[in-house]
This record gives sequence, structure tokens and C-alpha cells, in this order.
Amino acid sequence: MRPVANPISQEENLQSVFLDPDLSDLDSGARLRGAILEYSGRGISGWIVDARSLTASVSLSLFVGSHAIEETKTDRAAPAAIGSRKTIGRPGFRIDLATVGARRRLARALRHTLVERSQPQIYLRVSLDDGEFFEIPLFDNIAPDELVVALGFSSDDCSDLLIPNNNKTAPAAPDPAGKQVRHVCFYLPQFHSFAENDRWWGPGFSEWTNIARMRPQFPTHQSPWLPADLGFYDVRLKETRRQQAELARRYGIHGFCYYVYWFQGRRLLERPLELLLEDGEPDLPFCICWANENWSRRWDGSDAEVLLGQNHSLDDDVRFIDDMAKLLLDERYITVDGRKIILIYRPSLLPDRQRLFEIWRERAKELGIGEILICNAMTFGEFDPRDLNCDAAVEFPPHTVSTMEQPLPELGAPPSFTGKVYDYVDAVRSSLGKTYDFPYFPAVMPRWDNTPRKGSRAHIFNRSSPEAFEVWLRDAAGRARRSQFADPIVFINSWNEWAEGAHLEPDSRYGRAFLEAVRRVSSSEPISSQVRSNPDLLDCLSRQELEVAVREAATHVQLLATLHRSEMIYSGLQHIRSGIPVEAQGASENPPESLLVIENINSQFSERVVVDPRSTVLVRGWVWAGGTFEATKHRIAFLLLLSVDAEKHDHNGYCLVVDWHERLDVKDYMQVKSRDCYFGFQLAFFLRDVPDGEYQIAVLEVGEGNPALIRSNHSIIVRR
Repeated sequence: MRPVANPISQEENLQSVFLDPDLSDLDSGARLRGAILEYSGRGISGWIVDARSLTASVSLSLFVGSHAIEETKTDRAAPAAIGSRKTIGRPGFRIDLATVGARRRLARALRHTLVERSQPQIYLRVSLDDGEFFEIPLFDNIAPDELVVALGFSSDDCSDLLIPNNNKTAPAAPDPAGKQVRHVCFYLPQFHSFAENDRWWGPGFSEWTNIARMRPQFPTHQSPWLPADLGFYDVRLKETRRQQAELARRYGIHGFCYYVYWFQGRRLLERPLELLLEDGEPDLPFCICWANENWSRRWDGSDAEVLLGQNHSLDDDVRFIDDMAKLLLDERYITVDGRKIILIYRPSLLPDRQRLFEIWRERAKELGIGEILICNAMTFGEFDPRDLNCDAAVEFPPHTVSTMEQPLPELGAPPSFTGKVYDYVDAVRSSLGKTYDFPYFPAVMPRWDNTPRKGSRAHIFNRSSPEAFEVWLRDAAGRARRSQFADPIVFINSWNEWAEGAHLEPDSRYGRAFLEAVRRVSSSEPISSQVRSNPDLLDCLSRQELEVAVREAATHVQLLATLHRSEMIYSGLQHIRSGIPVEAQGASENPPESLLVIENINSQFSERVVVDPRSTVLVRGWVWAGGTFEATKHRIAFLLLLSVDAEKHDHNGYCLVVDWHERLDVKDYMQVKSRDCYFGFQLAFFLRDVPDGEYQIAVLEVGEGNPALIRSNHSIIVRR
């Protein structure tokens, strides 16, 4: 692979092989300046600066073929003198390849690329602020078997890559001795009636009202669920809160993080916290999370149908620390490295945060609270605490997971269901080994399904299970131990969010199975046999756990099948239909600005790919139908196979595109308007009834007005 824009100066010196390290003349010559100081199975490190924007951070991504392994940025901008010359930002970076997640992704990518070609394409993509990017090739002149060794895998043969997370040469850092991970659950106090809810929703309303009217939305929907051991409780009852504490302690839960609803001094749902101070139940460590959004009828903090608004101002918000003082002074309040931890759901809504937090810190010392650790919940894309004037971040799934939507027709969902369904197991995979370049606390969720609140508009994570949750929780505990905090915490969302399906409390479907998973992880017990015998979770396990699984259960066949699937991302299998859709009549062909990019076909990057019709074909790419095309609310499109032989147009075929996802990476690179959307897709299909020949790939988008037919340069050659 040649770089898109080649900044490479081929010289003997290691620091010059990849980039130009000369900073004496920044007005001419290469735009990228820097050096790659290390590139091995342990990691890739060096420094890079953009000569046109010296104080800007530079984004870097390591790719093996089309597989993104790890991403990072250069250090944040800070003035630094270079002799008497100009100042530049601190440009250092490191991509760590020794973590569990990175080893797993690297092994998978190598396994796929070594099958496809003799020499994998490994490169560092450097993205700049204005959208320009450079691709710097690495390991260009190394034989495949030597490359495997250089990246820290077995030298025996490449089949060793079938086992992910093989860390023989570059093991992950061991868990620091003496770090005991604490599991803290978010706690919703809305399980009692109060005046405002009675007025807004009807007399006697509580969270149980929504739970009782829950109904399944499609055949495989795990619904409804009802409380088991604790019943339809009222949190105002001391006995209820005592039972919750006993259950939590028994299964390894350290404490609760209570949501606080505080509106310019006015409090809602405050009774459980008042009782916590009055009668001491539940007798568990606790902390608070200020849910500082609007209280709306849609349950999402939006501005639609606001019931009680948050009118933030510095003068009002400074009073929050005083109003919370009794809680923060309680001896049970959770500290991290000697600092009382305070979570804020959306700090970006607070005006003049820097001054506000300074006042809070001063006031906390005056009140005898001491040092405080202000944390932001990682929600709505607001992840980095440094951008929010916070000290650390707390993951908040499902906001922090990445997974594709599942096609509703294949789930048997009726047209009345307009929500979204995701794969929980795939969400777990996306979270394993995840790290950030800022202080953070990992978090997991047992399930997610807000059908009780949103009905047919719900967002549902399908295929959740105690086994998958256990895998995720173990990984999060390992990440917490490797954090910079001496008193690490893993947050769980949540203890009792029953109306969002995110509850650990025993229910009628799983009983105490999710709590048992927490107990095994918190007590450092081996992973459960149910996990080791589940073929869907095998490629989420470490090498050691996999070896145990293969020894103890007859799962080696499922193991190989699972690992050979391309990261379990098939969103459904279709058969190509003959002809072309009737919607193609009158379609605008290749409208202005339209673009269809096929990223790979069966993980191959050539523009003409030969396929065997007896096997599955997987096509990935993205499309932009141009500024004049307007999609409908529910996007409709077809993938077309158009015969390149003019005499064989009756051989054309098509299938429905069911897996859409917005490509924010493409959008950022293209530097487009905020309303413009670039949509990615992946489609798996059979070609059994398609005659031999060559077929150009196109996409037909159907929306408001004329349909748009966008052709690509890629084609499939069907050959029996």
C-alpha cells in the first residue's frame, strides 16, 4: 500500500525512515514532522507534529488491512520552546499493543490478512484537523512468519493466531498487587409515589407502574420480567432497604451510587436519601450522581415535554455542594484515594464549570468534607474529563458501547415496532480491553431494554445473559486494577433500573444469576463453566480461559467455527433476488456529489473479487447519495448486482440493505455540514441462483422524490 499522501523520506536513520524530524524550517517541506521511535509487538511510539498547526493534537490509528487495531492522539497542546525557534505542542504518542483488547484485535486482523495475501498491509494513519490524512506503512519488508514473531506471536506457524490474546512475547501488564476492586451500582430512588409524579402521571405512580404493563415486542424478546425476591417494594420502607443491603453484601456489591435530582435547590425523589441518613438503611457505602438534566415526559432529559427544567446558573449551582454536605460528611460516603467522589451526569450543561468546581472545592474544605473527586458520566459523546473541567470519567453503558443494529425483519418484529435492537454479546466484545488516555472508571450493564418506558419505540440489547455479563465484568475489573487509582471502582448500571431492563436485583426470568456473576468476580473465583461452554463467548475469553474451555468441554468445533467467523458481525443472511427493484424506474443515476465506497468484499480489497456462489458473500462500505437526495425516516436501500455484459441484463440481482449505521469517521474526514450523513452498511448474502459472470455493485436509495442509483468501481465475479 502506498500512502495517500507520502511524507516519507527514505534514509538510514530510524527517526527519518518514517517522518522528517527537522524542526528548523517549518514553513516549507513536509507537513508532518516527527519520528517513530519504536514499532514492535509491545507498541508503537514516537512523536508527530503538524507543521501548519503546531499546537493541535494529531490523531493516529494503527491498521492491519482494513482492521483498526488501536487509536490514540498526540499529547494535548502545550507551549514548548525549541531553542529560540517557534513553540509546538507536546507531540508524543504511544499505541500500546500489550493490552488484552489490542492483542485480541491484532490476532484477528493478522489471521484474516495472512489468509488473503502473503504480506499484510500494516500502516499508521495520521489524521489532521483539516481532514487530510497520511498513511505510513510499517513492517513493509518483513516476511509473514517474521512479522508474526515481530508482533509477539508464536513462531511455530500462523495457525497460532486462531487463539486470540496470545501474549507469549508481549504479555499484558499483571494486575498490581493489593488493588481490591469495589463494585458500585447506580441506584434509582423512584420506587415510591410522591406529589409531582402523582400530578404528572396519575395517583400512585412509581417505576413499577411501567413494569407491570410491559409486553414482548417480537418473538425472541425476553419480556416481561417481574421482581422476584424483593417483590414490588417501596423504598420508603426500612425493611426493604435493609433487605437490599443484605442482598448486595452477600453478592459482593460494595455500595450504591444514588441519583440526585436537584433543580436550583428544589429536590425530587429525595426521601430515600433522607431516610438513609435518618435510620441508617441501607447500611452500605454510597456516593451520589447529580442527574442534572431536564425532567421530561420522554425520560431522556430532552427538551420535549419538559416537566421540570434545569435552569443552570453559577449562582444557583454553587449551592449544590452545601445542600449535599450532610451526605458527603457521612462516614459511609465512598472515597477514591482519599477524595469524596461526586458524579455529574452531564457537566457540559453547567455554565462556567471551571469557576463552579473551584468554588465547590473551596467550600468542601470549609465544610470539613475535604478533597473531592469530580467525575463526568461518559454520555452523549462527552467522554474526556479534561474537556469538562472534571478530574475523571465514569463509563456509562450503553453510551460507551459500539455495536450494530439488528435487522428487525429477521427478528420477526411487526411493523408497529419502530425501536432499535442491538446485540449485547457484540457490545461486550466492543468493550473488552478498552482504554482511554485520561483517568476513568470502567462500567458495565447486565442488560438494557427500556420497553417499559418506550413501548414499541424501545431500544433493546438482545442476547444478554449472566454468562456474557460475567465476561464483561471480569474484563472491567482487570481494567480497573490497571488504572492509576489505588482504590479502583467498577460501576454497574445498575442495581434497580427496572424500567430500562438494567437491574441486578433478582427477577422472574434469571433469579439471582446476575448477582452470582458479581459474586464470582468479586471473590476472584474461576470463570463459570457456563461461560466456558458457551460457543458465542469463546472468542471473548483469554488464552488461558480458552485452554480450560477446550479441555473441560467438547467445544473445540464450536471454537474454530466461532473464531473463523468475521468477528460475529453478520447481521443476517439473504438470497439474491433476480432482476432489479421496481423502485429503480426513473432513478437518478450517480446524482451530483454522490459517492459509493466499497471498503471490502469478503475482507478482500481488490476492485474485482472472485466469489464461489456456494459460499456467503459479505460486502462492507458506505454511501452518500448527494445533497439533493432526501431519505425517508426509515432508510430504504437495495444493493444491486448489475451484469457488466450488456446482453445479460436479465441476470441482474438485488437484496435489501438492512444494516445501516452512520459513519461519523467518514463525516469528520469529509468535513461536511452537520446535517449531512454518510451511512455505512454491511450485507451478507448467497449467490446460489446467480449465473456465472461479472456484476458491478451499486446501491439504490429510495427516499423522498426520485430514487438515487449510485454505482461503484467494484464488481463481483461469480465463478463455479
